[in-house]
Amino acid sequence: MKDILKQKRNFILLCWPVGFIILLLVRNSRDIAEYVFARGIYRVYGTAFSFINGLLPFSVGEWLLIIFCLCVAAFPFITIILVIKRKNKAATLISCIRYLLMAGGVVFLWFMIGAGTNYYRYEFSNFSGLEIKKSTVDELYALCCELAQKTNAAREELGIEEGKTFSSTLSDRERAGEARKAMEKLSEQYDVLKGYYPYAKPVLFSKVLSEFNITGVYFPWTVEANVNVDIPDYSRGSILCHELSHLRGFMREDEANFIGYLACVNSDCAELRYSGYMSALINAGNQLYSADKDKYREVRSMYSEGVNLDLNENSEYWAQFKDTPLSTAGEKMNNTYLKMNNVEDGTKSYGRMVDLLLAEWRKNRNGQN
Repeated sequence: MKDILKQKRNFILLCWPVGFIILLLVRNSRDIAEYVFARGIYRVYGTAFSFINGLLPFSVGEWLLIIFCLCVAAFPFITIILVIKRKNKAATLISCIRYLLMAGGVVFLWFMIGAGTNYYRYEFSNFSGLEIKKSTVDELYALCCELAQKTNAAREELGIEEGKTFSSTLSDRERAGEARKAMEKLSEQYDVLKGYYPYAKPVLFSKVLSEFNITGVYFPWTVEANVNVDIPDYSRGSILCHELSHLRGFMREDEANFIGYLACVNSDCAELRYSGYMSALINAGNQLYSADKDKYREVRSMYSEGVNLDLNENSEYWAQFKDTPLSTAGEKMNNTYLKMNNVEDGTKSYGRMVDLLLAEWRKNRNGQN
């Protein structure tokens, strides 16, 4: 009986098949992904964890990740030492491998509940009433022209001294608070976004994130929105709202970008509005550049001096990390992660935000007509 009780820990290995069963269920049924997990199990789990971890001023996920990396690095050495010291070497090695599998199973099942199932839910367009369809270059050009005008106006509203780049007057905590308010305000328009929003956490090692070409991270095991606070000020607001949108279960990057944009441009905070319009202008501009360089140059000539100054500062910042071993590794890891989670085009999916921008632009234009 005693031996059987000792083996009870082996039941933890069941996390693997349970995780895969959940994966098969959500892959084959969006209704299950949406109503059982995204609006059911995840809603309860996410609210509880984000509230508890939100009480702490630092990122729990960041420290858990550091501890995890240290454990992974130490595990082979600990295993070798134990195998050498103990008499039954085969049993010791098997035991170590079993503990590794147990830990992996817990991490996998925990991830499925905290994020994995949400990659298979219905798209945000199902709840926003936006119609995604193929657009013409002329439509994209018209969108970019409108965004350029709105971005110029949003920056002018900030009252920045001529010839100066944008520098935020808000602390990281204050900006995170404005992002919470923006998401709560947006949830009044979209019920699917309603819920508790904690303060997004600044990452202590933000410069390291920049080295890996990462601006923010949603940590599913603690349900935390983590943001890089080393990046240029103008981009931080949209990144905050992007990461907070993941807390509502919208994991696809194009959707998180669009939700972040909507939250920012409808915010009562002028800094967030500028950040939102800049994120949309950059994404739409990149698409226009790929489609028609001449039209892109026309739009680019509309940018105000201040907008160009901020864009130049952003380019200079990221130039220091361009094509380094770490940035290349970060891009590959992110691309692989997305493809493993039902995002077939990987990091290219970020650009699909423009499809949503165009859908919104058409809806507004038709409404005006």
